[in-house]
Amino acid sequence: MESLFFNLKDLLRELNNELNKMLQATEQHNQALRANDLDAIKEILKELALVSRQIKILDAQRETVQTALEEGLKLPKGTTLTRTIAHAPQHLVQDLNRAAESLREITATIQNLVEINAILTKQAMNFNEVLLKTIKPIKSTYNPTGQTTDNTPATSILNKTI
Repeated sequence: MESLFFNLKDLLRELNNELNKMLQATEQHNQALRANDLDAIKEILKELALVSRQIKILDAQRETVQTALEEGLKLPKGTTLTRTIAHAPQHLVQDLNRAAESLREITATIQNLVEINAILTKQAMNFNEVLLKTIKPIKSTYNPTGQTTDNTPATSILNKTI
């Protein structure tokens, strides 16, 4: 049973490392969004995809070890990581708790950055939409009174003649 707790400790450490990589990439994504650097955004998203895949693999391994611990300790199925750690040998409890707490902190930080990045992305999309409408305004067939308008070309705010 103790070897499973050692495996869990190693997996939590590896998950922490990968989540730190994700945090760094998410911070870089934030900076690229602020700078409107499309090439950097593309590269960072590729890196985030690779890190995400590795995290999914490690998390699946963690779940397998945790399930084995639940069965070995006769704990209910789906027991939380914190409750599982409570049954660890005394000399491992502190390290396991520290690793679990670190996971919680890093994921909360990543979640906050992801929310900010989503807002920045939405603002960029809104800006692009306004810019496109400014360059090429939408031409309506009907005016507000319900009458049809003539077929004169729509005028743009920008003078595009050279």
